[in-house]
Amino acid sequence: MTNLVGRSPAEIESLVAPHCDRPFRSRQVAHWIIHRDATTFDEMTDLPAELRRRLQGLFEIADPSLVDAAASADGARKFLFALDDGASVEGVAMPEARKLTLCLSSQAGCALGCRFCVTGVLGPGRNLRPQEIVGQYRAMLRAVGGDAERVNIVFMGMGEPLLNTDHLGAALDVLCERVSPKRITVSTAGIVPGIRWLAARTRRPKLAVSLNAPDQQRRAEIMPISRRYPLDALMREVRSFPLERGRRVTFEYVLIQGFNDATADASLLVELLAGIPSKVNVIPLNEDPDLLPGWRAPEPEAVDAFGRALAEAGLTVTVRWSRGRDVAAACGQLKGRRLRDASDAPTPAGPT
Repeated sequence: MTNLVGRSPAEIESLVAPHCDRPFRSRQVAHWIIHRDATTFDEMTDLPAELRRRLQGLFEIADPSLVDAAASADGARKFLFALDDGASVEGVAMPEARKLTLCLSSQAGCALGCRFCVTGVLGPGRNLRPQEIVGQYRAMLRAVGGDAERVNIVFMGMGEPLLNTDHLGAALDVLCERVSPKRITVSTAGIVPGIRWLAARTRRPKLAVSLNAPDQQRRAEIMPISRRYPLDALMREVRSFPLERGRRVTFEYVLIQGFNDATADASLLVELLAGIPSKVNVIPLNEDPDLLPGWRAPEPEAVDAFGRALAEAGLTVTVRWSRGRDVAAACGQLKGRRLRDASDAPTPAGPT
């Protein structure tokens, strides 16, 4: 049965129009699915009952199945979704006073193998389809009772978004029907052709780059993708990325004790980002003693000193202690916890 989730208004209208008695009915169906997050045709009360029954027998409106959820003391909620083929992905909802941030996954796993990331340790998985990406948004919005008018979306969950550009692009087209592109952020580990693809989009979301080291040698040590797309090539592409007025590139920098957290590293980072309208998210490592043995977050004083050094050099800095730490809300941690519970998790090596 054809799933209508993750399809553009034009696609939905084209699919259902042959089965509708009047042309405007197909537009109503598209509006219900995209703008009102309908999960059944029975909810579409402005459609005739007979038409609803007919469509129910021809199409489905299906989101990923929620199989696990955990609520943090800080308000963050983590969700684990099951996909049709047995794969699973994670999403996180982070409510704040005036907004709700939804963190979406783009792949069921990740092949990049970043050494500080639980998803990278768990290994590769397939690209998510548009309905699986958009379905995370729909399911979390329903679960937390969020208002779409105040939602921010970040592609900072499982997977590398810019290795799934075909399906990501289709999902972005649908999401942008509800959420302004200026409230959507796509984070990448540094896929240079993917950044170029993102720059060419008409409705362009914001760009975030997971940097995590101020030089090529150390970046390649913890992020193998940097060997394929070296830091200098990545920074050239970022410098050419078109920025609308008021926009900045976000750089994510995971702080790892004794590896990249010295004030001298902060000085190198300042040099690297010189001239780029930017914001730096300093993120103390989310520790996982089972899947990331030996890796530690710096002490709070070292984190503050690093952030202060960036700020004093003129950079806009946010020190982001990851939310939901008590419910394994970092990327891949809830899935990793379930694997551990099943005695199925790998035992990777720690830092050298």
